[in-house]
Amino acid sequence: MMNCKNSISVWTVVVFCLVKCAQSKPHIQNYLTKNVLNGKYNGPYEEICTSQVYCHGELLDDIQYSRIFEDSKIFVDLKMKRSENEIVEDYKKLKKKIGGIPDNETLRNFIEENFEDENLEQWTPDDFTDNPLIVNYVADPNYKDFILNVNQIWKILGRKMPNDSKVYPDRHSSIYVPNGFFVAGGRFNELYYWDTYWIIKGALLCGMKSTVKGIIENMLHLVKIYGYMPNGSRVYYLKRSQPPLLIQMVSIYAKYAKDYKFIRDNIDILEREFQFWLNKRTVEVQKDGNVYIMAQYNTRTFGPRPESYYEDKLLANLLSEENDKNELYTRIKSAAESGWDFSSKHFNNYGKFSESLFNTNPQNFIYVELNAILQSNADILSNMFTLEGNYKKANLYEGIAKRFQIGIDALLWNDKRGIWMDYDLSTEKTRDAFFASNLAPLWMGSYDKKKRDDYGELAVNYLIEEKIINSDLSPVFLGVPTSTQNTTQQWDHPNCWPSLQAMAIFGLDQTKNSRAQKVAFNIANSWVYTNYIGYYNTGFMFEKYNAVDLGKSGNGGEYKPQTGFGWTNGLLFELFFRYGHVLHSS
Repeated sequence: MMNCKNSISVWTVVVFCLVKCAQSKPHIQNYLTKNVLNGKYNGPYEEICTSQVYCHGELLDDIQYSRIFEDSKIFVDLKMKRSENEIVEDYKKLKKKIGGIPDNETLRNFIEENFEDENLEQWTPDDFTDNPLIVNYVADPNYKDFILNVNQIWKILGRKMPNDSKVYPDRHSSIYVPNGFFVAGGRFNELYYWDTYWIIKGALLCGMKSTVKGIIENMLHLVKIYGYMPNGSRVYYLKRSQPPLLIQMVSIYAKYAKDYKFIRDNIDILEREFQFWLNKRTVEVQKDGNVYIMAQYNTRTFGPRPESYYEDKLLANLLSEENDKNELYTRIKSAAESGWDFSSKHFNNYGKFSESLFNTNPQNFIYVELNAILQSNADILSNMFTLEGNYKKANLYEGIAKRFQIGIDALLWNDKRGIWMDYDLSTEKTRDAFFASNLAPLWMGSYDKKKRDDYGELAVNYLIEEKIINSDLSPVFLGVPTSTQNTTQQWDHPNCWPSLQAMAIFGLDQTKNSRAQKVAFNIANSWVYTNYIGYYNTGFMFEKYNAVDLGKSGNGGEYKPQTGFGWTNGLLFELFFRYGHVLHSS
């Protein structure tokens, strides 16, 4: 059984202070109800999953609210020793016998009797090699040793599902997938969606072609079951996804392996996932007499996130109406669907900046990166159908790609600042705030290619204006910070995330503009060096890094900094493939 020691997270402290503040100052609670929810909840709300242990129910509520576990995710990752119905019924009998919620000691005993750690099988891929070819791209001897050590981490992160999860799926929160995969690391012991994009790119560069095919097949397997790729392979992640990069992954693998049959075999599944985003995650936006179909994150399920149950419920306790609470929960889960959990990017205060988690409202924004990804996905699907000779569907998705591009140009481009920005539905204009994702269209190629050089030049000027780089094109920070707002949330300043470095570095580089390419190299150089120093000092790769403290992990948010780390490692290999011949550790 995992450690049950009580611990108070930074998130818990912040939320507790908010609750106390609102209780002592009623006008704050009135403000929250009026300005955050405004009485306009949009039920009905679906259930996350049917499990009375992992997704909802009195057992989940009592255990998570008891704070027996320092991290809410620990309990919902345990496996049941017997059937859910037996455990739930026995718990009801226990409560009836005691006459209320058991004390923590009794709860611990009940957990010990009915649950145990789920031990995924450690897995080393058959095609893993100690000396991958990527090493030949690295000139610096220190970096050669570094990348060889990071390559060994694949063996630490490799997992396969135990057969028990296939035989008794209802006793696990984990969802069975047939092939081995790489976990992100730390508390994240399952297959994740957008993390895997960078993981598979790194694994390919390390020569693990068949492994990557198997990982992608796992994701396609989940799309066949659910119609979309969930946030991760856990039942408590159902009804929400993450930035939709599966089409990109299949395209990357097929080109690398020259396995175009893989596209033919799976194009219908890819189309099904794309249609999920079109049908379930788009809204009409009216501007200047025109209507644009744009995508947004929007998962509508009742109740707290099971893996962050206590934190969410504590936050919602300020609200008295159950529908208001569920509306807040859906907004929190929609923010999690974006991958940015949590950030000032989601804070909606009618055009003004707010540091309050209560203002989290992704449904109020049209995000740059999501629409750029979907525009590119439509374009890739069009090319895939052309390859198959299905010109009717090729034309359909070419038209959808153009439709997204028109919306990106009309709604997200800020001509005054010379960059793309998230669109605020409450103010009906772009939100003039720096987020690293503002560069996402460069990364996805979601712009007029004839103006490629111009967009590169404008992006450089924008980064100088925002003080992300200096006028000599050197980076101000050790990577591109997520935002310029320091809210203590982990997707804000001073944290730097691998996914966002990729958007900036490869986006700028692909413009072919000389200044943009110089900036891309300089950012890559700083990022690799802070990764290297962090590993040299600690022996770990981090999920995120501090923009101002060399080699240090990022912080903030609702859980402790995690090590591993899948997407950090994957991006590192990609950067050495592009720049290894000129990167130096001193």
